[in-house]
Formats: sequence, structure tokens, C-alpha cells
Amino acid sequence: MSIVKAGLASGVVGGALDLIAACAVYPAMYKIPVIRIPQSIASGVLGADAYEGGATAAALGVVLHFFIAVVAGFALAFAMKASARLHRMAIATGAVFGVAVYYFMQKIVLPLSQTLVREPDLTALAIGLAIHIFIFGVPMALVARRFLYPKG
Repeated sequence: MSIVKAGLASGVVGGALDLIAACAVYPAMYKIPVIRIPQSIASGVLGADAYEGGATAAALGVVLHFFIAVVAGFALAFAMKASARLHRMAIATGAVFGVAVYYFMQKIVLPLSQTLVREPDLTALAIGLAIHIFIFGVPMALVARRFLYPKG
């Protein structure tokens, strides 16, 4: 049961922090409305129609975002439960996990989706990695560790 709680909790925390960071950074960086962030996530399924879908497309994007984050949370929880080293080194584990998720999304998920994929410039790459390391991966690993090993 602790793996279920760890996977759900770490996925929800990581997903929320990642979405908040994306909604704070990218609209300012690209001069776009905040609703475009969850719509861009929905565009993976809906294609360009997501940007005309208003709040409904944005809601779908939020649901998809949290689904992906929770699946990632379960993967992290299983790995941390299986390896004492990973849970003892939760910060390093979270950092490496954040990088792995970033590249998985960039190189596998996005190319398979209907999203218009473009290679990130150096600034976007640095921001994306920083968000995935410090705001997504590390908090997820710390939350997973807390649920997996509440007294340790």
C-alpha cells in the first residue's frame, strides 16, 4: 500500500509544482496567455484544435498532465522501493529522475504526439531541465521517500 500512496502523492506534488512553474515561466517567456500551457498539453491528443478548444481543451491538458505525472510517480516509487541506495540518496535520485523524465518527454512522448515539436533553444533547454530537476524530480523523490519510509 505504501507504493500506491507514494506513487500518487509524488505524482500529484510533482505534477502540481511542474504545472505551476510552467504557467509562471512560459507565458512570460513567450508572451502567451496562461491557458496556452494546458492547451499545449492537450494538443498532444487534439493537435492544433486544442488551441481553439478554450477551457475544455485546457482541462483535458491538466488531466493528461497529472496522468503522466502520476505514472512517473509510480515508476519513481517502485524504483525507490526496490533500491535502498535510491531512497537514501533521494535528492540525487530526484535530480537524475527529473532529467530522465525531461528527455523521455522530449525524445519519445512529444514526437509520438500530435504536438508541433521543435527543438528547444539553449534557454528553453536550461529552463526545462531546471524545472524538471528542482521543481519536479527532487520534490517527487522526497515525497516518495516520506511515504515509503515514514520513520526513516
